[in-house]
Amino acid sequence: MIPYTVLRRADTGVNNVTLGVWLFIASEVMLFGALFSAYALLRVSSVDWPSGREVLSFALGVTNTLVLIQVTALAWRARTASPLAIRRLLLISSVFGLAFLGLKTAEWVREISAGLAPATNTFLAMYFTLTGLHALHVVAGIAANLWASASARRIDPGQLAGRARSIALYWLLVDLVWFVIFALMYLS
Repeated sequence: MIPYTVLRRADTGVNNVTLGVWLFIASEVMLFGALFSAYALLRVSSVDWPSGREVLSFALGVTNTLVLIQVTALAWRARTASPLAIRRLLLISSVFGLAFLGLKTAEWVREISAGLAPATNTFLAMYFTLTGLHALHVVAGIAANLWASASARRIDPGQLAGRARSIALYWLLVDLVWFVIFALMYLS
């Protein structure tokens, strides 16, 4: 067993899993921070920038936001639940994550069918880049949910609780990134 998987380290005050997740989240903040900075630079230097409300489906954006909030709420509840409840909550959270991806795919198909492809303009290039990368993070979150659910019966309850807490933190990041994307793309 890897030391400090459940016990707090004396030097950091947290266990290895928590430390690792916070370091990962920091790297993701830098990744999306760079993309949001690129968006800002491109937008202020653009002569003609379309309004997201006129180009995108606001209703689908709001629906996706509500679905994603549900994903995170379930994962957040799992972090303090019993092992059986953790498994159940993460599986239900995964179903909502799949619903988010299904809605996002339907939205992309609708947009591309209407001739709104990434090559159309810089706004759409940024939209597809940001939402596509975000969707990959949703896929990763679903994979983490399924991994933790599958291991729920085989590992120590303390380790499972640690995984659930880490996954909940990850989903919070995914939500926060989506809120920024929603504001930049759908409310602009």
